[in-house]
Amino acid sequence: MNMHIFDIDFQTNVNASGLTSMKLPTLLNIVYYPRSTKELTFLYDYFSVNNLPFFILGSGSNVIFTEKAKNLNVISTKNLKPTISRKDNIVTASASVMLSKLYRYCQEKGLSGFEKLATIPGTVGGAITMNAGCFGSSISDNLISVKTFHAGKTKWIKKEKLNFSYRHSGLNDCLILSAKFALKNNDKCEIEREFLKYCSLRAQKQPKGYSTGSIFKNSPTYNAGELIDKCGIKGLKIGGARVSEKHGNFIINEDNASAKDVLSLIKIIKETVFQKFGIQLKEEVEIL
Repeated sequence: MNMHIFDIDFQTNVNASGLTSMKLPTLLNIVYYPRSTKELTFLYDYFSVNNLPFFILGSGSNVIFTEKAKNLNVISTKNLKPTISRKDNIVTASASVMLSKLYRYCQEKGLSGFEKLATIPGTVGGAITMNAGCFGSSISDNLISVKTFHAGKTKWIKKEKLNFSYRHSGLNDCLILSAKFALKNNDKCEIEREFLKYCSLRAQKQPKGYSTGSIFKNSPTYNAGELIDKCGIKGLKIGGARVSEKHGNFIINEDNASAKDVLSLIKIIKETVFQKFGIQLKEEVEIL
């Protein structure tokens, strides 16, 4: 395959702070900006076939680029046109659609199911890849099927054929193009009231500032934030990064933090929690 088949937009020597929610200033050698699904699948195929390291980047709300990511071929979906369509109570959304935009579309159609998920600052594709969720809900709950691309082929996969579990989808070895969701009919005003309720709850519990959201996964037996709180390390600061004093499972880029600052805090948190409780915390955030 020849990379010159398409005139694909790209940038070299890119500061990752403009691509991720945590705003960490890691330098990336190259970032591609496909404008169509054809360009996106071409890049995915090209890098896969040639065994070149690459990463598909959505909104960047759950990603930390470290110095190791410098030589990654990063493919940003920010220039892809997001598409949403509906047939009765079945909604199809492309992977680049922000969850907040998908919620608003559904709310205006009187379709319920994204009131909780709309508070997550991510895309449909990224959310499905990690089976994102909050307030006891996950994006796989209303999912019917996912349109994927792998080894040059596009196919729809039913949810039942996938291995969804807590913050896991089994879709890490393919490209997610779009997804279908089955939603419930409800009053538009009631849907909006529910959404605003969860917005308020998130604002009460979670800190403001540049972050990736939750750093560590919870489990049925423990809450990572509560464990960190009991260790007395909320407020701990290294360089420009600080463990949030409001929520222990958040690390805030408070003052031009580096990826190294954040990784140092993650290491201290994991070691401290393990020493006190014998629990090995697992990262929810993707560290590259």
